[in-house]
Amino acid sequence: MSHESESDPDLQQSILNHTAVLGITSQIKSSHKIDVNLDSEVSQLIQGKINSLEITGEKVIAMKDIRFEELELSCGDLSLDLTKAMLGKIAFERPGNFQVQLVFTESDCDRLLNSEYVRILLQNLSLDLNQEEANFYLQAGKCRFRDDGSLSLSATVILNREQQTKTAQFEFGLQFHQAGWKIKFMGGKYLENCALDLDETLSILTKVRDLLYLRHFNNADLVVDITKIKLENQQLTIQALTQIKRLPDSLTQSIKSVSEEVNNL
Repeated sequence: MSHESESDPDLQQSILNHTAVLGITSQIKSSHKIDVNLDSEVSQLIQGKINSLEITGEKVIAMKDIRFEELELSCGDLSLDLTKAMLGKIAFERPGNFQVQLVFTESDCDRLLNSEYVRILLQNLSLDLNQEEANFYLQAGKCRFRDDGSLSLSATVILNREQQTKTAQFEFGLQFHQAGWKIKFMGGKYLENCALDLDETLSILTKVRDLLYLRHFNNADLVVDITKIKLENQQLTIQALTQIKRLPDSLTQSIKSVSEEVNNL
């Protein structure tokens, strides 16, 4: 019986790399293409230590129904719980600092706007209308990329005020400048005869503006700093620096905590 494989460091490296890669990619539901570049010595990897990690993917579907045309993720000096990684569950022994780039097509944005996670994030957004408490949420969102580099967003607005519910379909356009740090409002309109009052419309647009300018949020699971937003060649690109403290036991609960932060804007 040959023991060559037990003493072959290249084979050991390959096995450990493959095990770590399986654990990492288990977080992705499906993809047209996914590449993982992991730099670590065998002695380090046994302890869950990784010098650097790069993941690139095309047409990636993650978290149930979120789709990315392209995904790029990189991190240096990462420390994983290797035992959990082997079982397909990623756990960080210390926070990992990631550089992330996500590319969305128009249809990807439509899926995102109507996903369970965005519904949780944007449910019951609070408003202050003449010192009266009110809230609204959006449904049936649609996104359209225009040839001039701007985009239009349309949705049904559900406004709850004075024990009364109002519904209106609204569309507005916007354009990103200076890597997304400046946003130009391209105008808006109601799509049907049913419209909201002026104070209601202005209050909702102010809240939407605050959401669009939200570049930093922090909860028990992660810290996100969005560094760039660009719309070009019919693709929306978002770049961010992300510190993952832990992968949440419940993504829904984690998003709810972000929703609470949004309502405190």
